[in-house]
Amino acid sequence: MLRSMTGYGHDSRSAGNLTFTVDMRSVNHRYSEVACRLPREWSHMEDRLRRLVLARVKRGRVDVSVTVERAADAPRQAAVDWALASAYVDAARQLAERFSLSDGRPSARELLAAPGVWRVAEDAPPDDAGDRLLECAESALAQLVAMREAEGRYLAEDAAGKLTAVGAAVERMRALAPAVADEYRERLRERIASALGAAPVDEQRLAAEIAYFAERSAIDEELTRLGSHAAQFAELLTSGEPVGRKLDFLLQEMNREANTIGSKANHAALSALAVDVKAELEKLREQSQNFE
Repeated sequence: MLRSMTGYGHDSRSAGNLTFTVDMRSVNHRYSEVACRLPREWSHMEDRLRRLVLARVKRGRVDVSVTVERAADAPRQAAVDWALASAYVDAARQLAERFSLSDGRPSARELLAAPGVWRVAEDAPPDDAGDRLLECAESALAQLVAMREAEGRYLAEDAAGKLTAVGAAVERMRALAPAVADEYRERLRERIASALGAAPVDEQRLAAEIAYFAERSAIDEELTRLGSHAAQFAELLTSGEPVGRKLDFLLQEMNREANTIGSKANHAALSALAVDVKAELEKLREQSQNFE
């Protein structure tokens, strides 16, 4: 099943007093890229999250945002760094001795205001907290992939319709191609007759000129390659593998053939059909940039 590169997933899970929330967003990107934003104390999970995403997303940029909230009624206590507090007291006493200050003892309030003397201590997270975070990420990732698949189905259907229009134009060009030399022959005869009047026409030279024109304006090979590329494109639209880059390559080749046909045709209807094909190919090119 084809996938788009855009999607979104969200999930929340609890572990003890903690609540994990994971948001995933994916957008178009030439390669695979995963960017994770986690609280600092959970940064050790970044590599596992990245590998989890890359196992299911082969192309596109995925932004993973993780928030961790502690329950409001979770037990907390003030933890004092006694060694640091003692160092502050010693430093204050030494200052008082060196500069003959009256009182070298900081108050308790002053010590508590000193950087690093105390912090809010919270219970350690449960042993399975990391696994719960990964479960939350897996659920969000499943939603993201489902959205990418749903949009991929829509894009594939729309691309198939545009590809059908390309195929129809190719068949019309194939039907018109044999008449190009015949029409050129008639136009050339008319111009010669107008120029020479009743004088005889050199049929051998006329035939050579028509043969040269037919060879120069022949588009059979281009039509065959264009049809082949279109068939490969249609087959890839039913593939279950990431095909975005392959589609890009095929569209470049198809556009090259359409340009060649337009330049060689020397026929108004064929040139118009070549323009129609190029217009549909441009629409397909824009769509193919959304495929994984």
